[in-house]
Amino acid sequence: MKILISEENFIHNISFLKKKYNKNILPVIKANAYGHGSEIIVKLLIKNKINQCVVARISEAMELLESTGIPKDFQIIILETVEKKDLKEVLKYPQLIVTANSEKDLLNFLDSGIDSQKIQLKIDLGFGRNGIVLDDIPKIKKIILERNLKFSGIFSHLFSVEYSKGIEFIKIFENILNELGRENFQMVHLQNSLAISNYGSLPFVTHLRPGMFIYGFFEDGAYEENLKKVFFLEGEILNIKNVENLEYLAYLSKEEMKNKNLKKIAFIKIGYGDGFLKLNEGDTVLINKKPYKIVLITMDNTFIDVDDKVKIGDEVEIYWDLYSSKKWLNMNICEYLPILSKRILRELK
Repeated sequence: MKILISEENFIHNISFLKKKYNKNILPVIKANAYGHGSEIIVKLLIKNKINQCVVARISEAMELLESTGIPKDFQIIILETVEKKDLKEVLKYPQLIVTANSEKDLLNFLDSGIDSQKIQLKIDLGFGRNGIVLDDIPKIKKIILERNLKFSGIFSHLFSVEYSKGIEFIKIFENILNELGRENFQMVHLQNSLAISNYGSLPFVTHLRPGMFIYGFFEDGAYEENLKKVFFLEGEILNIKNVENLEYLAYLSKEEMKNKNLKKIAFIKIGYGDGFLKLNEGDTVLINKKPYKIVLITMDNTFIDVDDKVKIGDEVEIYWDLYSSKKWLNMNICEYLPILSKRILRELK
């Protein structure tokens, strides 16, 4: 099995969002680019002259720096606080942009010799996540004035709140931006995919920060027309067995196979060792444009109930309908795609 990434669809999605909202796009590629493969995605960004991205942790950023040959003018924004022991990497690599999630973070960064133009400030608007709390804004303003600081950017996060409440938070953020000095920030970003759907193009932001939208899928409350699917998980039938000739099928006994009314079983090379959960048993794969039921998943293999129309070598697509799989698994797409293992090869489609 291979994860195939459509370069055409990926670039279409970014270009479409940029044109529609007239804002720069800051792609989120944390969690191995939502399972798509962060190395592949970064190479596509560089190839298409998109020179910024977002990750959650410094470990993700370092892995990219060590494996993809990222140019010095490419920026990787790290959302979570970088611990003091790792600041030497930030000083070493010009590509790394850190986030101050508190007054303490900001002072640690500055005292460690990190230029403020390699720092972004995150504001906690009250969602209980990372970020500078509102009560500390006067302290941050004082530090900015005393040290005459200019920053890479400032941002926050809008979560699932009622529309009117979201408008209130947007206004709070805009007031903070003005209080700290809009001229002190190269970049201003506030909206993930959901907030893009809900609030459109805000006049004071410079960038939109979508994750799932750039990969062409949606979650509850977030929808955008004309986006295209980027992810395809495909392989081929490696073998087919007649159940009547088997005493066992992996961990299924002959009696269990009889109870399931199984006659012919095909298998493919993917299992829960690849992050393809046993919860997928009962869901379907697509073979020759027809859905077939998954009956068993082991660590390395998946077994499919097929008919006489299916042959060895036929192409199989897993997660062919992301929304059907979401319903079957009772998981958001953002949950089940990122857990797919790196031992599944990822290539351009």
